Amino acid sequence: MHKKKQPQPSEFLRDCMAGAVMRLLEQYPIDKIQVKQICDTSGYHRASWFRAFRSKHEAVTYYMVRLWQNYCQQHGVPAPNDFRIEQAEAFFQYNYEIRDTTRLLYRRGLMDDLCASFTVTMHDRNTDDPVQAYHAAMFAFSLYGVLREWIIRDFDQPPAKMAAIVREATARMV
Repeated sequence: MHKKKQPQPSEFLRDCMAGAVMRLLEQYPIDKIQVKQICDTSGYHRASWFRAFRSKHEAVTYYMVRLWQNYCQQHGVPAPNDFRIEQAEAFFQYNYEIRDTTRLLYRRGLMDDLCASFTVTMHDRNTDDPVQAYHAAMFAFSLYGVLREWIIRDFDQPPAKMAAIVREATARMV
């Protein structure tokens, strides 16, 4: 007997569910958030949650990826999945604008979820070109490290200064 294939959840459903998780994170640690709370907050049924995500951590990662995609679309940032040094200022401006969200992730011990969003966004593990994969990994994890330090330092530098720091560090690598 063949299992009936479940339809893929819509982006709207996933956005609502992930948004509910993020709102609940403002009040509770992730391990205290119940699926019922997510469903009540999002207005969707329990079955919808399990169609949309495998875990609350996956929902947080998804939320962060969508924030970046929406920012790029609204601000005309080209190729959001292919970081270029010319995009450094936009990247830091974006993160400065969502600093309350990244502070929340930091307070809740969810920096691994933020890092996972970098992996999803910039590190295409399906590429056949190993050099491209290594370049993407270097940018994703290096940029995450700089962002993490900036979050820990409570955004002590303006976005333009952070972009300059990254450009300077990258120039030194050459």
